[in-house]
Amino acid sequence: MEHHHAESWNIDHAIDTYQIDRWGDEFFSIGENGHIMVHPCPGKDIAWDLVEIVNQGLAQDLTPPVLIRLPGIIRARVQQLYAAFAAGREKYGYRGKYTLVFPIKVNQHQEVLDAVYASGVSVGSAVGMEAGSKAEMMAAICKADNHTPVFCNGFKDDTYIELAVRAFQLGRNVTIIIEKPHEIQMVAQCVKRLGVCPRLGVRVKLAARVSGHWQSSAGSNSKFGLSTSQLLEGIDQLRALGLIHRLELMHFHPGSQINNVRHIKASIIEATRIYGDLYKQGIPLNTIDVGGGLAVDYTGNRNTEPSSMNYTLQEYANDVVYYMQQVCNQMGVPHPDIVSESGRAVAAHHGVLVVPVLGAVQTNRQDSLTLTPEEEKIPPLFELQGNLVELNEDNVLEVYHDGQQAVEMALQLFANGHMTLDQRVKAERMFFVLCQRVRGRLEELEFIPKELQELSQNLAETYYANFSLFQSLPDNWAIDQLFPLMPIHRLLEKPTSQGTLGDITCDSDGCIVNFVGPNGKRKTLPLHPMQKDEPYWLGIFLVGAYQEVLGDYHNLLGRLHVLTVDADANDRMMVFTRRGTVVSEALELVNHTPEDVMRGVRSMIHSAVSDKRVSTVEAQSSSRFFQRLATEYTYLTDDLDAPSEVVLTRAVEERVNGTFANPRVGALDFVQDAETNGDVEEFVAIDG
Repeated sequence: MEHHHAESWNIDHAIDTYQIDRWGDEFFSIGENGHIMVHPCPGKDIAWDLVEIVNQGLAQDLTPPVLIRLPGIIRARVQQLYAAFAAGREKYGYRGKYTLVFPIKVNQHQEVLDAVYASGVSVGSAVGMEAGSKAEMMAAICKADNHTPVFCNGFKDDTYIELAVRAFQLGRNVTIIIEKPHEIQMVAQCVKRLGVCPRLGVRVKLAARVSGHWQSSAGSNSKFGLSTSQLLEGIDQLRALGLIHRLELMHFHPGSQINNVRHIKASIIEATRIYGDLYKQGIPLNTIDVGGGLAVDYTGNRNTEPSSMNYTLQEYANDVVYYMQQVCNQMGVPHPDIVSESGRAVAAHHGVLVVPVLGAVQTNRQDSLTLTPEEEKIPPLFELQGNLVELNEDNVLEVYHDGQQAVEMALQLFANGHMTLDQRVKAERMFFVLCQRVRGRLEELEFIPKELQELSQNLAETYYANFSLFQSLPDNWAIDQLFPLMPIHRLLEKPTSQGTLGDITCDSDGCIVNFVGPNGKRKTLPLHPMQKDEPYWLGIFLVGAYQEVLGDYHNLLGRLHVLTVDADANDRMMVFTRRGTVVSEALELVNHTPEDVMRGVRSMIHSAVSDKRVSTVEAQSSSRFFQRLATEYTYLTDDLDAPSEVVLTRAVEERVNGTFANPRVGALDFVQDAETNGDVEEFVAIDG
């Protein structure tokens, strides 16, 4: 348990409480003002106040929740990867080169791919991209230049293969990685038809297995890759088809978020043995792609828990290089070039989710509850009153047990009709006050029994934040992935509450009940009490890998506002914005077209006027409201007042005058629908 007296609370205590020095990886710290600071370029004297970044968004009417994207951190992570492998190659005299290929499934957003592509300048080497579908392949070849390695992975049809071959024909540096036996014939047919053959690779299933959430993605039963038997048969096929000279790369995937470095070592040794054997058979292999697996230490605890890792980036690079070199030297084969697909490690740190707390369910905190003479005659109430008086450091556990028995008796008496609802509530409140006092005594005990250790969890408040767990943190819901979570301000104040976090979806699973703690997972998070008319913002960190692309539209809560924050040539902060999903867009995602929605709105309003339920003025007011609503953020906002109405009024005017330029989809379609049905005069009259 963490105990800090309020008068001695300082930044060091905040660091200890939230572990930011352990998971922040030099990218995040606490400033002297008690705000989270961002350091996008370790080694440079650049520090940005996260609260100031949020305020920059607010100045542009982008209210939290917001996703803050920090491309500088992507570039820094790429540099760290290349530096680690350079150090490992120099240490062991490794003669092959290293290349990072970013699997864009981790995060396909343009800002991310731009940062990955641009990072090649700082490392003096083109950083590659790996695609697993036709759409991803299109993104990769259009973002790349002719020096950028582009890997074609995943399930393939004829069109996907033709896309890869044509991209190669047009100059792109494409490698098609064969993962299923039938793909060999598909590639051969396309190559014969187009007359060119890209570089080829094969993905091999290894016997080595890993632990953790994604252990099924490796081993002999994995979804992708060729077994060793299929590998040899495939090589024979490539020879017969005259394509063996293009087989230059061997790929394997040991798993994702590998938390134990020992599993990585075993995979490297096995894969390099296969490479060496094939090379000796005359296969012109020159590259081993070690796939993903490099973990992110979400907790900072450097252990083998699923959300952590027991090794460093440098240890990972050293092990890949050392074991590959050792096996190659023993077998007398050249050191191959090394490719890694370390997407999670590159992207995770760059994404920060900032969510506003809407309020907290605060349990009753009365210190005493006086009983009437009549209530004193009710045994459980009388017993609880005595418990509150008798509690001391010598009888903490005994009094807690007595209180449990008393409140259970009260519930039974109520069920049997011998206590009123008011009396039951009083018993529950008295027991809650007793539990609070018991918790307050725990610091005085030399040994704390387990059932008393759980009191903090049972007494925790639920803080409700304006976000969707299913849209923004799907891995927390699906696999209990831990993400660092803490206030981004007020860190010079001692947090006096213990809380859990609930989202705004209509789903009981929409809550976070496990948090990063000093020794792994903890059940509550230290938080501050809410202050009237003051925002309370929480930051959820390391969300840049997979979360955006896996998020769903539960309750039609859509994409978040995005603030992309980068440095200009003079290291000054620049903020670029992208607005999140508005109501009309969310509806259209599930095939409720703006035309259909607006038709229903008009019908509802006209019917209400005809039935004299509303006046013409009230109908016009409702019309304005629904128009504004179409352009509103899907998350909670303070109101539907002037800013949105001004935007829509301008949209109507520009539409009527023929000068409408790049409007919000919802505003355009709703107004256009109104015009089509002859209602534009009404809308202009209302809004103009």
